[in-house]
Amino acid sequence: MTRRIALIGGGAAAGPVVAPELRQLVGSEDELVAYPSRVSVFPHTALELLLQEVGHAEAAVAAVDDGVAAIAIDSVGDYGLAAMRASLPVPAFGAGEAGMAAAGAEGRRFTIVTVWPPSMNFILEGRLRAYGHSGACAGIFNIGTEPDVSGPEGPGAYLSRIKSGHRSVIDKAAGAIATAAAQGAEAVMLGCTCMSGIAATLAAQASVPVINPLAAAVAAAAKAEAVPPPETLADRKDMLRAMVDAIPQQPAEACPVCIEAPQP
Repeated sequence: MTRRIALIGGGAAAGPVVAPELRQLVGSEDELVAYPSRVSVFPHTALELLLQEVGHAEAAVAAVDDGVAAIAIDSVGDYGLAAMRASLPVPAFGAGEAGMAAAGAEGRRFTIVTVWPPSMNFILEGRLRAYGHSGACAGIFNIGTEPDVSGPEGPGAYLSRIKSGHRSVIDKAAGAIATAAAQGAEAVMLGCTCMSGIAATLAAQASVPVINPLAAAVAAAAKAEAVPPPETLADRKDMLRAMVDAIPQQPAEACPVCIEAPQP
């Protein structure tokens, strides 16, 4: 029997062609389907993060209405995860939660390496606290800088530079992983699901395990069993849709850190 698994959010894996590193994590007859958030704001601050919580929850509702059997959130911020688990009749897994659990397995000390600049660390730090991993995380390595995102050319220009020069991104990430290992990290979690496409390349060069958080969430969703349906008032779905309906007319904000695939 074919099971449909929803990828909630945006990024490389949510494109029309499912990334091969994710395809191999589900059954041969199973299907990964992307449900991007209709709230097209990048979470530079806690306010935009709150908006994305709503957008991701609404996308998850649409996925369940389409008959998906499980949900994986395509973001280490796990936007809307608590709301999904409280209101949806299918299991939901966050990349941040799954990735941190894998990185810290068996009491390992781990480090996070991300393409985001330090100003975005509040999202990762919030997830570390929420999941009880703050003590196990030895630090966050940022290979992106503030000018990359907030410079005069804007985040769109940064995105273009990343897409046209992926080798430099891989080299920076590999260098950060090597430094983390030299400083005693026993594992490294990649700090953005947009790094999924280069995860295998980075892992092959590393002396410690490199965790792809998106792959961890998809793998968990693929193995998940049914959950008891929660008691949720039917009108809440309509209320949520009405809130999000007011947003799609706004200009979309490009994610300044997405990487579609490694380039030669």
